[in-house]
Amino acid sequence: MTAEIAILNSSAIAIAADSAVTIGRGKKIYNSAIKVFTLSKVAPVGIMIYGNAGLIDAPWETIIKTYRSQLKDRTFPTLEGYAEDFLSFLPRQISFFPAAHQDFWQESNIAGYFGAIRDEVVRAVERRFKDNEPVDKEVTATVISDTIYSHHTRLSKLSLISGITARWEASFKRKLQKLHEKLVPIVFQNLPVDTISSKRLLEIATWIHSREIMSGGHSGVVICGFGEDDVYPVVITHLIDGVFEGKLKYKKAENKSHRIRNGNDCSIIPFAQDDMVASFMEGMNPAINTFIYQWLSEVFSRLPELLPDMILAGRKAKKDKARQDFSNSAKDLLTEFFSQLTQHKRTEHIDPIINMVRVLPKDELAAMAESLVNLTAFKRRMTDELETVGGPIDVAVISKGDGLVWVKRKHYFDPQLNQHFFANYFRGLKHGQK
Repeated sequence: MTAEIAILNSSAIAIAADSAVTIGRGKKIYNSAIKVFTLSKVAPVGIMIYGNAGLIDAPWETIIKTYRSQLKDRTFPTLEGYAEDFLSFLPRQISFFPAAHQDFWQESNIAGYFGAIRDEVVRAVERRFKDNEPVDKEVTATVISDTIYSHHTRLSKLSLISGITARWEASFKRKLQKLHEKLVPIVFQNLPVDTISSKRLLEIATWIHSREIMSGGHSGVVICGFGEDDVYPVVITHLIDGVFEGKLKYKKAENKSHRIRNGNDCSIIPFAQDDMVASFMEGMNPAINTFIYQWLSEVFSRLPELLPDMILAGRKAKKDKARQDFSNSAKDLLTEFFSQLTQHKRTEHIDPIINMVRVLPKDELAAMAESLVNLTAFKRRMTDELETVGGPIDVAVISKGDGLVWVKRKHYFDPQLNQHFFANYFRGLKHGQK
């Protein structure tokens, strides 16, 4: 896990990321990962990575630096141009993603999703055992059928990912037939999967690749800065899952993207572990907000039950109506409470911070970005949770005039002993030449 943030106003954008990387299913954490890079050696564009540190088997650091060397001094009118060029670059890299690796990722993806369905079925059956409900082959078959149908229905409503057509999806489904026939008996073993459910599983195997659903191993790629014609800074975030059949599976994260439109606009965008940023902005931890909502909803729903018959006039039907009216009024009151709470958070907490961010100079943007990442790391360190956020914090500021400027940057080597590293950075690159 990680904590990263982008803070942008009309003059610049500050980005910051911690250095923690979790290895071995959360059993080992190192504080030396690099998550912030320059995307271009000449243009004011940076890139941050969160989530999975690689795409299939290729490290993002290697991919990004390979792209940067091929980009040379090319520039684009808008930041969207850099994002589109980078995304089109990825699936063409056969050396990074050979066909065998793509096939293996594809098979692992299907086996993982089928395994999740199987585990869901097992848990449902175990609950029936605990509740002393009858469990036989017919009941198990029904549970399997219902579970698969539920997943099938949900996935069928998702949109196709970019670059995929319905016709291509149908062709891909036919290609998966043999792999599907191989994996179903391996994953579900002796569980009864009928013909209809098997056909649905084939469509599920297709849709988890062709539609907008990300696996647990996806990466977040944040491209930020300025295109040649961009007056104000831009952040564009994509979720990238893998490469299969020569296509990149990705979707744009609209809620993590923002384009500054005018001099009064600004934005604070946290990535990955964002609970402490939300606490800072709203004056309340999101988990507490959720607890209050769930508890009060339960309390208010039970209030009508507490009305004794003796204080209600009339016959049973009239009493039932009175209780229903009381219940509706309680729901309206609860809705109004949360509406007022939201307005209070906006007026007393969020707006004052946003108003200040609008006018912050570049150095203060950087300080704020670093502090918010450090706040998340401090919270993890002071609790019994794994310290999945920590280590040195890399901070950079990107502005139209100065480009990407490092405010804080770690190296895994001593810069004084490696002057050739900095001398080689721009080797062979002259502005205006390719």
